[in-house]
Amino acid sequence: MKDLRLWLDNILGRITMYRLVIYCLLAIAMFALLLMANGYLAYTPAHFLLGIVVAVVASYAANRLLGWLFGLHPNAESAIISGLIIALLFSPPVTVIAGVKILLVAALAMLSKYLLVIRSKHVFNPVAIATVIASISGFAYASWWVGSPALLPITTLVSLLILYKTEKVRMGLLFLVVCVCMIAISSLQQNGLSAQALWLTLTSWPLVFLMGIMLSEPLTAAPRGKQQLLVAALVGILLPLNFHYGSLSMTPALALIVGNGVSFWFSVRRTVKLRLVSTEKRGRDVYEFTFDTAPVPFLPGQYIEVSLPHKHADSRGIRRVFSIIGQPNDAQLAIATRLPQKPSSFKRALLALKPGRTIYGTRVAGDFVLPDNPRTPVLCIAGGIGITPYLSFLQASRAKNVTLLYVVRNKEDIVFIDKLRQYDARVVIVSPDDMTLPDKEWLHERGVLSPAMLGTYMTPATHVYISGPSSMVAIAREYAKQSGAQHIHTDHFTGY
Repeated sequence: MKDLRLWLDNILGRITMYRLVIYCLLAIAMFALLLMANGYLAYTPAHFLLGIVVAVVASYAANRLLGWLFGLHPNAESAIISGLIIALLFSPPVTVIAGVKILLVAALAMLSKYLLVIRSKHVFNPVAIATVIASISGFAYASWWVGSPALLPITTLVSLLILYKTEKVRMGLLFLVVCVCMIAISSLQQNGLSAQALWLTLTSWPLVFLMGIMLSEPLTAAPRGKQQLLVAALVGILLPLNFHYGSLSMTPALALIVGNGVSFWFSVRRTVKLRLVSTEKRGRDVYEFTFDTAPVPFLPGQYIEVSLPHKHADSRGIRRVFSIIGQPNDAQLAIATRLPQKPSSFKRALLALKPGRTIYGTRVAGDFVLPDNPRTPVLCIAGGIGITPYLSFLQASRAKNVTLLYVVRNKEDIVFIDKLRQYDARVVIVSPDDMTLPDKEWLHERGVLSPAMLGTYMTPATHVYISGPSSMVAIAREYAKQSGAQHIHTDHFTGY
């Protein structure tokens, strides 16, 4: 099981979240085409392919046009995702009018990203809000045919992959459990409850698709895990309700946008404007970027998603997430990244930024934060660039009892030495060989991480934090469990 998880982490770690969602939606589409060709779905492959082309082209074209009109750089992958989702929600067009309706829904979804914004931050899932508006106005209705029982195996598989990568499995399962309970209660009140009737009801609703593809969208999700669970439960309660008011009825899309509104209330309700002050090399291949900004409320250890439009963007896209280096509500914050031998187009563009250039942060989120009680013992395990969230930890007034295990291959891998010297923490360098430490107060452990090594620096009450490459995080997490750790936190970036 551990080997399978390491393999899955390694595979998913190479794929950005946008790209993974596109692949998953294409997998559903391919499976649907196969079922249509064999008569298991009531649509024809030709009509479905036409629907995909209309929805995706319309989404992409509208996004490019609106980006040009508003002076913004549109995200092409986001538009493709929206188009694919629309093609799976609305019945494949068999007439010209039906095709025009899908085109208008796609254009409306893109328009919502530019008009339905507060402080430059869009509030609602674009496809969900476009579906609700289309339904209320009466010009188009989503059939949610992707909820067909025949598609359940593939939608379950891709939804679990997305939830696993985004670490939202608990959120998805809570939504599913709450929704199933609500449906069961409703069935019991109306006709009595039977296993067959409940199964037919469940497999006729697009619960799994909504859970994995739409509810998990990071840009409209609440920033903290507990908040996301609350929103998931709320959507699960609302979705089965028999609610009608004029032309407004409770649908999966309406339940989701209500949840989006609650998530927005929890979030940093604006885009973060970042003006580059300086770029500094920190070690052999690590660079730190410092920005002026309006005070940003965040918790030490949280991350910021940065959007950097640039020409000839590669497959990894124009967005990345970075741990925030700094103190909450300061006028400056910093991010850092490691530059490999063959950097992505994003990292090349980031390194090419000149002082004074402005870029934008699209959201601040994450649960990789210190415990509320400042007396709680904390063990931080860092590998590579995973040292960055701990720099904010060590600046925090709550950080009173911190031990940092910094895992490196050699002395040249130790970065931010000057910053680490400033703080009152026990720093332990872990390396395969002996070395001269950069600070005489620091300790050294020769060898590699092991359960025995971790056990010497922790008790069952210790909160263990692990940040670094995905393979290192997975191994350290297993070792921490074997050492008796009861509170383990891992730093996880989705690659959006």
